[in-house]
Amino acid sequence: MTLRGIGLSSDSPSSFHGVLKPLVTIGIVLIIVLASEAISVQLSTLRLIGSRGNVTSPPNIGIYWDSNATNVVTSIDWGNVEPGTMKSVTLFIRNEGNLAVTLFLNVSGWKPAGMSEYMNLTWDYDATEIQPGEIILTTIILASASSPEFAGYIRAYDVKQFNFAVLISAFE
Repeated sequence: MTLRGIGLSSDSPSSFHGVLKPLVTIGIVLIIVLASEAISVQLSTLRLIGSRGNVTSPPNIGIYWDSNATNVVTSIDWGNVEPGTMKSVTLFIRNEGNLAVTLFLNVSGWKPAGMSEYMNLTWDYDATEIQPGEIILTTIILASASSPEFAGYIRAYDVKQFNFAVLISAFE
């Protein structure tokens, strides 16, 4: 038997071995590529719906959606969050007290509790003192992990939504 285009016959088994070995290697590489693409597809199709962060602050701090400080923020609806993505919101924070303050961001009460391992909440506030009556603009960013472990956690615990508490505190 002769393989078309290669010119090998069944009479020379050692010739077959030289051709088949690279084909096996190509097959393994193809399987690895397909597996990594499948993991990538699995991660990209996961969505956590109804994610929300309730926002609280002390009486001397007001948190608003608008620069006129009229639309109070009580919670942040992060919408659909996919593994490996970042969502951000812009807030206006006003010092409603009589003394200059420095702000701090804390997050607690993750539900389900394990979500805190895969999510991170940060902001761009640089710890500058805020004077009485002053309004600052800040962006809060929610970032989710893109790891296969995160996808595994979501599936294992059948996570459809999550929530947590955001506390912006002020120190004089």
